[in-house]
Parts: sequence; structure tokens; C-alpha cells
Amino acid sequence: MSTLRKTLPAVAALGVSALFLAAPQAAYAADSVSCQTAGETHFTPGVQMFQQSQFVTYRGVSSSCIDHSGLGITSARITASFDDVDLSCVASRFGTGTGVATIVWDANGARQTSHADITIDDTVLNTAKVSGVVTEGPFAGQRFTGKFNTSLLTGAGKCSAGALYGGVMNAEFKGAFSIG
Repeated sequence: MSTLRKTLPAVAALGVSALFLAAPQAAYAADSVSCQTAGETHFTPGVQMFQQSQFVTYRGVSSSCIDHSGLGITSARITASFDDVDLSCVASRFGTGTGVATIVWDANGARQTSHADITIDDTVLNTAKVSGVVTEGPFAGQRFTGKFNTSLLTGAGKCSAGALYGGVMNAEFKGAFSIG
């Protein structure tokens, strides 16, 4: 009887250890997704040589995603709007701004929509670093991060030439964002 009492705790401990060792360890965060993005950025009243406050809208096209959420997301399209973003053609550092984003997901052939409150945390040259929180839809409560690069200087002096006609009203952007 004493041998059995000694053996049972050892077997139980070994069984519990085996459970912990057998559990797979994820190399990514569960319920996360990362997407490429591209599209057009719109500026109102228009970026000019001198710095002024702009209403900025990103209108993305459907772009590919890497999905770790199990939702079957293959692509997404983002639109985002920001108030009071100080921009000019010549400054290398721009202001910040607060706004909202809408993300339309293509998940297993169906469309789903998320909304997020986001902020431009920093803009250096033409790259805006954005963060926030998803407030509604898939990934609600998850952290949003992204980088959007909008070139105001593409073409033959687009920014300085646009100043003669009320400023640059739109430009292409590329970037990426992730949630989770």
C-alpha cells in the first residue's frame, strides 16, 4: 500500500507536466490581423507652402491581409478621417490629429465592418504613425496601429505647383496597419 501511495502523486505530477508541455505556443497574437493598404489621401482646404490646419481623409482600396484571428479575412479596405492636422509643403514634421476609421473586411466571401477611434501620433516627412482602439465590429477592444506614407512631392513638384491652385487636394498613399 505504501508503494501505491508514493507512485500516484508522481504519476499525477507527470500527467500535469505533460499537459503544459503539449500545449502549442502561438508565434503571433491570437485574434490579430495585419493588412497592406493603398489608396488616395484627400486634403481640405489643400496643402500649400505655409503650414495650416487640414481635414485629412484616407480612402483605401481593397488590399491583402494576413489573418491570425480565424475569421478567414483575406483583404480589407480602410477609410479614415482626421481633423486639425497641420501640414505644409516644406515642413518636415507635421502635426497630429484625432479621427475615426472604418475597415471593411472580406472574410470568407462575406463583408464585415469594424470602426475605430484613431490618432495621428507623429508625422515625419510624409509618413504618419497612427494608433487607436477598435470600438465596434470584429476586433472590438483591440489595439489598432498603422503607418501611412503620402507623398506630397511626387510628380513634377506637385506640392509647390499645387500651391498656385489652392494647394494639393489629393495624393496617393501606401502603408500597412494591424490590429491585435
